[in-house]
Amino acid sequence: MAKSETSKRYLHIAIALIIFIVVNLLLHPGNGLTDKGVITVALFAGTIWLWIFVGVDWPSLLVPGALIAFGVMSQTQMLAVSFGNMCFAYVLTTMLVNVALEDTGVIEKVATWFISRKMCKGRPWVFLGMFLFSCVFLEFFLDCVPVTLIYLVMADRICQMLGYEKGSRFGQALVYSILVLVIIPYGATPISHPGAVLMMGFLEQVGLPITAGQYMAVGVPFSLLALVIVMLILKFMVRPDFTKFDAYDPDEMRKSLKPLDAKGKVAVVIFIAIVFCWLAPDIFKAFAPEFAGIFSQMGFVAPPTLGVALLAVIHIDDKPILNVKKDLFRIPLPTLIFIVGIQAFANTLTNEATGVSTWLGNIFAPFAESIPGGAVVWITLLLTIVMTQFLSNIVVLNLIWAAFMPVLMALNASGGSFNIAAWGVVMVLVANVAFMFPSASVCSPMCFTSGYLEVKHGISYGLPAVVVLYVIACVLCYPLACVLM
Repeated sequence: MAKSETSKRYLHIAIALIIFIVVNLLLHPGNGLTDKGVITVALFAGTIWLWIFVGVDWPSLLVPGALIAFGVMSQTQMLAVSFGNMCFAYVLTTMLVNVALEDTGVIEKVATWFISRKMCKGRPWVFLGMFLFSCVFLEFFLDCVPVTLIYLVMADRICQMLGYEKGSRFGQALVYSILVLVIIPYGATPISHPGAVLMMGFLEQVGLPITAGQYMAVGVPFSLLALVIVMLILKFMVRPDFTKFDAYDPDEMRKSLKPLDAKGKVAVVIFIAIVFCWLAPDIFKAFAPEFAGIFSQMGFVAPPTLGVALLAVIHIDDKPILNVKKDLFRIPLPTLIFIVGIQAFANTLTNEATGVSTWLGNIFAPFAESIPGGAVVWITLLLTIVMTQFLSNIVVLNLIWAAFMPVLMALNASGGSFNIAAWGVVMVLVANVAFMFPSASVCSPMCFTSGYLEVKHGISYGLPAVVVLYVIACVLCYPLACVLM
């Protein structure tokens, strides 16, 4: 088996190399594309294959090295936009803050608080509503993996407590809700969420910066509408069995939860302070612009970096709240390495020295000009939401942005009025409508192997949600984003 997997891996590496060579031989400079652009496109095509079929770790490390070796960018330039990009530091520090919140029991405490209210007793739909809302609320601020793990454990404990077996409709309802409502809010805010931060970085690179508040003003309503859609799917399609729900006792849930200790309280205060620093520019810009400017200059990286330092410095019972040396090995390093590769390509594909943006714009602009303006947005968002069911949302974002951002820029240059910032934000939202298949997101396999939910349920219950959310994104979210950005 191991030998077979190794052979398959070598085959995919060979295919990626062939793709690179063929593209490099067949593609010629011209129509805006330079020699460096040919190399960049060839590397991008081969790397996409590796990301899909081999992994996102070492291929992402290969990207900056190859781009430097082929002379697309100098070593100094490449390191500044890859390892030195703000997204790398931001994701690293926010993941460490997430570790502190998980270890101190903050996440579990908040999750249990919602479903242990007295109004949940004997009211299964109220319970489900609180369960779903708590999931969405936490995911607005946290990484999806710890939230998924905590909620799956909680769902299993509730099912066992009430006597529901794996495969029951009640268990399906809980795990399906986790599957959908952990990943959708993962794109709703830039707090601890790489996709949103990457898009904000992309927009800043093309001179269209947006604030966290602007982003969240679109992402949060979209997630709350997703919650309503999931409730309707539970009601009319899943139809959970509530015959055993009378045994649910919120008081017992509260008793099983330990009070938040001093470490947890300090971690919460520091996390709230970090979030406040991110949102302060939007809060104060109307009545205290000078104060807002102080927070604006801090950017996205300074608050979590200072927060990590405080969590490491503050000791309670002779132990730090965050042991950076140890906890560094608990964060998903492949995600950080993936960001290096993504940022390396994001900067070279849009760099004037490669001419890739101009070339793509020249190719696709005539086609885009021949169809109604709004159709371009609808088509690109449709491609995004279909592809994200099978591929990593970060890969999909990078592909769609690289292929179509130059087209929209070219159309705007010739008199169009596309709001690229609004399009980019909504693209992130639909890229996170990713749950129909195990490959859709890192959380999907956890839900599909829980014993409560099968892949066929992801398809049958997930497809209606995908269709409705796509329409909502196009009809409501994009126009809203155009007004706000």
